[in-house]
Amino acid sequence: MTIASRAASANDYVRQHSAHPLISRQKAADIARAAVRLAGLLGIDPVNVRPDRSWNYLSLPLAPLTLHASDPDDPQQVYTFSCRDPWYDDEPFFLLGPCPVCGAEVPLAEIRSLADVGAFLTHGPEPLPEHSAPPCSYPDAFDRHPAHTSQCPYYDGDS
Repeated sequence: MTIASRAASANDYVRQHSAHPLISRQKAADIARAAVRLAGLLGIDPVNVRPDRSWNYLSLPLAPLTLHASDPDDPQQVYTFSCRDPWYDDEPFFLLGPCPVCGAEVPLAEIRSLADVGAFLTHGPEPLPEHSAPPCSYPDAFDRHPAHTSQCPYYDGDS
């Protein structure tokens, strides 16, 4: 696929997905652009990236945004990412997965390039030490993430 055709495909994706009955046109366009940005980072077509559509009027604004990326060669393999705010193009994505302690879906790796995904898939999350901060390989978003269960030592009831 040529650069021009990939660019046209990305533009078409943003144009087609810039409308949603529950959110503003601008917010829908921001979400579509975040999906295109993740697709570009992963080297896949934007049609393989699906924003989480479990929105309602009570959950606005939509930060963090959750995106599901399916592998074009194996559609059953889906990776889940989040980004704090889709409006900012320099925000990293976070690869989500089960917390090694409580099993809740939390950020396990900060993703700024395809190499970051490769490093995580190669090495996985490091073991977590008991009663101390997570290793530096975990993103800051891991510690005290609101999805941790109340029994998890990384749960913060004040979030």
